[in-house]
Amino acid sequence: MNENVLKFRRPEKKPEPPGKKPRGPLPGWVPWLGLVVLAIAIYGAQQVGWL
Repeated sequence: MNENVLKFRRPEKKPEPPGKKPRGPLPGWVPWLGLVVLAIAIYGAQQVGWL
């Protein structure tokens, strides 16, 4: 009777690709860098005559 029994294997799962690591909070100097860049951009625009 064992000849009539079908044996099934579980299909092998492909390993999941490594996901992107969740980003933590921004370092404290990033907002200050943004403000400095903005100030330089405004100063440059004033010197050129756009503002």
